[in-house]
Amino acid sequence: MSLKVKTISGKATRGTKTIPDPEANPDTEIISRAKFTRGSKAIPDAETTADTETTLSTTAVCHLCYLCQKSFKNASALSTHKADSHDGRRRRIHPLKCHWCNSKSVMTRRGLSKHLSSCQEVRRLQFPLSCPCCGCVCQKLEDLPKHSLKCESWEQDSSDDEQVLADFDKELAQAHVRIVKRRTPEVIEDTRLGVALVTHAYGRLVRLNDYKLLDNKDPIWHMPFPENGEHLARMLEGLLIQSGDDVLLALKVEVYGTSDYEDPHAQEIAKPEGTKPFKVTNIYHDQTHKVMIGTVKWCLLVTLAVMLTDGTVVVGPDNRVFNPKETSSVWIKKEQGPHLFNTMARQLRSKFNDEATFAPYSAVHTPFNHHTTMPVTLRTLYGFKFNKAWSSVKVAAFVFHQLYTKHKVVKAEIQLHVEEALSGNQGKSTEILDIIQRMIGVMAEEESFPVSKAVNACLTELAGKLSGEITSLNNTYVMDAVVKKVKNII
Repeated sequence: MSLKVKTISGKATRGTKTIPDPEANPDTEIISRAKFTRGSKAIPDAETTADTETTLSTTAVCHLCYLCQKSFKNASALSTHKADSHDGRRRRIHPLKCHWCNSKSVMTRRGLSKHLSSCQEVRRLQFPLSCPCCGCVCQKLEDLPKHSLKCESWEQDSSDDEQVLADFDKELAQAHVRIVKRRTPEVIEDTRLGVALVTHAYGRLVRLNDYKLLDNKDPIWHMPFPENGEHLARMLEGLLIQSGDDVLLALKVEVYGTSDYEDPHAQEIAKPEGTKPFKVTNIYHDQTHKVMIGTVKWCLLVTLAVMLTDGTVVVGPDNRVFNPKETSSVWIKKEQGPHLFNTMARQLRSKFNDEATFAPYSAVHTPFNHHTTMPVTLRTLYGFKFNKAWSSVKVAAFVFHQLYTKHKVVKAEIQLHVEEALSGNQGKSTEILDIIQRMIGVMAEEESFPVSKAVNACLTELAGKLSGEITSLNNTYVMDAVVKKVKNII
């Protein structure tokens, strides 16, 4: 079945889309949101002079450049094309042309440069030569192709062409297309979740019937912490945050208290103001853009997420793609499954002498409950180094792995692995090994958690040194694994 969409003709009109409500008519087939993802404005053209009915196929995904009408297989190729072919001061409609042979039109600056290097008419020119576009003087033949790569004074588009682009941008803002830069929280209106899930490319990751909307009176907002810390983490993993037509699926969450006496790692930055029971925010803190839900009693940090709009995956707490309004809708699963092993300790880098640091106040969406498909932590880093030769990073990862899994570290074992790491590095020590050896000097023969203050100082310093390794793994290995997992699910 196909969906018929009315388009109104006109010079600067590309057609307006009305997204039907699947709840009102469950038999209606909806166009996949993949047609309207960021960077691929695949809006159908309306070139006729009367009202037209255009039938849109629901099968093929067309990534169309609306400046030159060229189509591409994926959004990445479209993005590269737009940056390469339409990179003047204004977005160009016309192709680039050779001013001397008048027989060659190219779509990219690299293509023009390659043509100028071999053009017979150019070879007949006398140098030095002024560029016909900007007047820059090229001293020799080889300078002209190089100059064409950076010359910005191309012939201006006509005023009619400029108006077409301006009007089209206005239409895109009104259509079911994600334009984050032009939106403000005051004008965001939530799409019905049922419509959003059907029209979003990755909406099949969740089922609407499995979720319930949390209203302002829901008791979850007033659950005390820390006695409900583990229960809150299990309830809130897999939640949906909806802001306008954007929907974020939280695959891993961490729950914190809001006061120091309840939680030594308390977070107050997301507390709601006035009488509001909760607040949703993306706040910049500790050089990180954090998506958080805050209440008076507790707050939640999203550390692994996928945008159902376009499948963008965010590994780690730094989320720069989702900017919710404070009153965003929050949906949680109606029932928690029989899974009892998806809670774990939060990713923390200090206060290892406090039991709360090891408490299971974090939970992961069950299909991603593996160290390769969730953000790397001090506990799971050793899993990535297990089959590799002993190094300073592997020894440090071993220390934390023992502490989190066995709740103790044995001095003799650490000394043995330090010697192996030194042997593999030709006897040369490193900054990380120096910290570990300093810790060996102050620790007991068997150090159990919570550790002593002296050992905690060394572990805190050691955790800071491992942050770069953790971030690197999150952005490469884990990112690839999560993306693959998401695609397998849908």
